[in-house]
Amino acid sequence: MLKKCLKHEWKACWKNLTLLNGAAVFMGAVGGGGVLFSRIHELPDLLVLFYILSYAIILIAASVLTQILMIQRYYKNLFTDEGYLTNVLPVSATDHILAKMLVFGAWNILNGLSVLASVSFLILPSAIQYFSGHSLILNNQAVTFSDFLNYVWTQITCVADAAFSLIGITSRLGMALFSIVGFFASLFFGILLIYACISIGSLVSNHKILTAVLSFIGLSTAIQTFGGIGIVQIFQTSTPPAAVTTSSVSTLVITVVLCVVLFLICRYILSRRLNLS
Repeated sequence: MLKKCLKHEWKACWKNLTLLNGAAVFMGAVGGGGVLFSRIHELPDLLVLFYILSYAIILIAASVLTQILMIQRYYKNLFTDEGYLTNVLPVSATDHILAKMLVFGAWNILNGLSVLASVSFLILPSAIQYFSGHSLILNNQAVTFSDFLNYVWTQITCVADAAFSLIGITSRLGMALFSIVGFFASLFFGILLIYACISIGSLVSNHKILTAVLSFIGLSTAIQTFGGIGIVQIFQTSTPPAAVTTSSVSTLVITVVLCVVLFLICRYILSRRLNLS
């Protein structure tokens, strides 16, 4: 049943979100093409200004509206008039939450990739054009654009190696696993926190959205406050290397535990305390 829920969730939102994120990529490609065209014919300043404003608006809108549409999907589909139909389907609360969470997470990743692609399409032509006419000096040597990218990548990997060595991870496989688990734990924690607050807001008869917003502010503040206090205590009672290791691992474990707790809150309210009045 989870597979069918995932298919239905994807079909319900892919068109609008594809248009939004596709527009962001398209605008980046247009900007990159404009840079190449400007080498042949100078573009009017007014046109360039209009493009910059349009690009900024579309890029921000793609990111913000992706979040809003997915949050709205959870609320409307389960806790408004649509919920009368959705909640009588032979689908468990677990499947409903998992399907929406996984699709939300997928679109978060796709949105990030679309923004990255858009910025890359916009910047790379300018960078290539610059390096074709100028030489970059690194370590008293002229380097090409590809050499520059290799240098940047080497510096990034060196910083990553140094950071992971502080928590006792030296193998590339360990770094990859820790990063992947940490990324998805943080991703799903943010989604489930929003879902839990919407679910809590549904318990009241009036001002459901206001209650959800206040719940989000309260829970976020409490989690950040207790988390900050815990990290400060760790650094006060441990040596710096041990403190980094303990705080990193404990943060990951606590994030996973909070994901489970928030998921259980959503499932309990959806299955036992559903309020559609």
